[in-house]
Amino acid sequence: MKMLRIAAAAALIASPVVAQEASNAVGMDEIIVTGSRAIEWDPDDIPVIQLERRADNLIVAVRVVNDTRDAPGRRDEITRTLRAMARAAAGREDIDLSIEDDGTLVPLTEDMVSTLTLGMDPGRSDTSVASLVVKTPIREGDTLDAASERIEEFVEGVDPVGRSLADVVGDWQLSVVNPAQYRAPILAAIAADARTTAATFGDGYAVQVEGMSNRVTWRQSGPLELALFIPYDMTVTPTR
Repeated sequence: MKMLRIAAAAALIASPVVAQEASNAVGMDEIIVTGSRAIEWDPDDIPVIQLERRADNLIVAVRVVNDTRDAPGRRDEITRTLRAMARAAAGREDIDLSIEDDGTLVPLTEDMVSTLTLGMDPGRSDTSVASLVVKTPIREGDTLDAASERIEEFVEGVDPVGRSLADVVGDWQLSVVNPAQYRAPILAAIAADARTTAATFGDGYAVQVEGMSNRVTWRQSGPLELALFIPYDMTVTPTR
């Protein structure tokens, strides 16, 4: 895998209305489940019952920079570059563009590009910056190298306008679509384990499970794998 250059975070912000409309169009949230927003779980706090599955997408931040002298020219060249990227992604089944809205991925289409607010490079007042997320679906049999290569190939194939440059930055991350959909199978697995535990201890004991109102959460269990679970406690007590 190619070495990734670490860069300062850059802003590419959609207005709340645009982000909400895009989210509603999808009908379900896609959540970034690894990286800086991931919860570091103590092994002692992770419950026994977990649902192992592959993440839905591999994602990474891509930064587009432009140092054309005048601000209107910088915006024009970055905007045209982003539009070209959106068109290229729209023509592929294995690449999608998004922006991040508080840990949730919102699809980025060509029509949305003109609504975005560009940031400035912290160290250079004459350089405009845009940051977006490029993702690829994780296929059966994929390795991290195979999936990341699809994104790198897409970014390297971008035909930038003017003095625009596009580059992959930061770490590879994983996302999952609508994690709440896995609540029912996780609860069923917990209930089955509780019944087995109760039967093992016999009639003189009862099993109590707490925490069933907690939301589905996750941890990364492999390069492309996740363990989904509901934080819960199960205790065995003697019956009176």
